[in-house]
Amino acid sequence: MTMRRYLWHGLLVIVVLLFVLEIVLFLPRVMQVWQPYDYWQYTQMGQAVRQGHNPLGAGRFYPLPTILWIFVPLSLLPEWFRVVWVIAPFGFILLLFRRQAIPLFAFVPLWFVVGDGMLDGWLLLPLAWLVQNRPVWAGLGAALVLFKPQLAILAVMYALGYWFATRDWKNLGVFALAMTIFYVPAFIINPNWIAQMLAVVPERAAQTTALLPTMTGSVWAWKELGAWGWLIVIVTLMMTLAWGWRAWHATKQRAAICQLFNLILNPILFGSNLVMALPTLRGPKPIVIVTGLSWLAFGLDKLIGNFGGGYALIPLAALYFLSRENVGQI
Repeated sequence: MTMRRYLWHGLLVIVVLLFVLEIVLFLPRVMQVWQPYDYWQYTQMGQAVRQGHNPLGAGRFYPLPTILWIFVPLSLLPEWFRVVWVIAPFGFILLLFRRQAIPLFAFVPLWFVVGDGMLDGWLLLPLAWLVQNRPVWAGLGAALVLFKPQLAILAVMYALGYWFATRDWKNLGVFALAMTIFYVPAFIINPNWIAQMLAVVPERAAQTTALLPTMTGSVWAWKELGAWGWLIVIVTLMMTLAWGWRAWHATKQRAAICQLFNLILNPILFGSNLVMALPTLRGPKPIVIVTGLSWLAFGLDKLIGNFGGGYALIPLAALYFLSRENVGQI
């Protein structure tokens, strides 16, 4: 075993021990005062469905299958389960990156996800299956990430087209079966749930417009800063197209490219949602640089005041690293 491996293993042991120590010392206090906002919203939506009420609203805009399969079970679990819910994403990152995962524990969007107990952290593994085009698992991953569709819709659309073009009936079949299982019960319970979602769109759109300067993965937040902000938008779009074109020819990781385009261009994403860029990273250099950029974006956010445009640097940098590759998966 090399000295470097000893060092990585030692750092991992220290991180785990500190994490356990923090749990032992602070968990009782945390359980008393900490109520993750998004997790609380999820349980409230689950309770509303159980009570026969409409769970949707401006801040509660999720497909009914997501509520049935995730939020209803969460509403039935004891309150202490929220600790398990927020710890799990760290385990997923360890599974994906092994010893290279340690720098990612400082990734700012990850801590946003943990702080609010967001669903995004639980979608890291399904997205990784999708971008790696794993037999069977990619089809399941495509169905699972649609529980929060705005996070990875372009990657799913590309994967479906790729599977049709290559006659990958295995992944297509798993995707179709999973979607049937997830969605048919929702229509049986409430055939009008899509209409109810559409009815909330105006309220949701008004909320989104009011929050636009704080939106993130989105390059469009910069335009709220005036003429020089528009210049940054134009330059970023040019870099996105140039590096995207180069990445398309340099690597077969094309679902990952589509995922990064989704994070850069989607105007309704927050900084926390940029955790969904992690499954596109490979190698220690991209991991360290993207983690550092997350702190640069956080500093810019605080300097300007509730501004999330800087987080567009994360998927942009990840796209650059993909453009430098010459091998890949999908």
